[in-house]
Amino acid sequence: PTDDELRDRLAVIRLAAAHYVGVGEWEHLLVDLLRVLQSDRVPRARGVQFAVSLVAELWEQGTPELLEFTMRTLQWPEVQEALQTHTESDADFRTRDLASSVLEVYGPEWPNGEIYRTYRAASA
Repeated sequence: PTDDELRDRLAVIRLAAAHYVGVGEWEHLLVDLLRVLQSDRVPRARGVQFAVSLVAELWEQGTPELLEFTMRTLQWPEVQEALQTHTESDADFRTRDLASSVLEVYGPEWPNGEIYRTYRAASA
């Protein structure tokens, strides 16, 4: 996919997050995006660049969930580093808190993962 396609998928996820209560209604969109990022259709460098760019947009609806969901599986250290930098230096405490929450996906246990059917099934 092109960068435009990744941005289009992001826009759909954000729209769904704005209109549906609970990620269960739009988790399939996250699954689809994860599959695209895992595929050879997206070079890893482009996927990393896309995900790192989202760290600056944590305040947008759906973005924290997108990063949580995809990084739990992908575990890209570049994104982890960007999130860590954000928690240490961003001026907005709200997005620092969001970045800190997303960073939990890099740990061995992820308490917030239970909101996602995909990860709830994996831990059962």
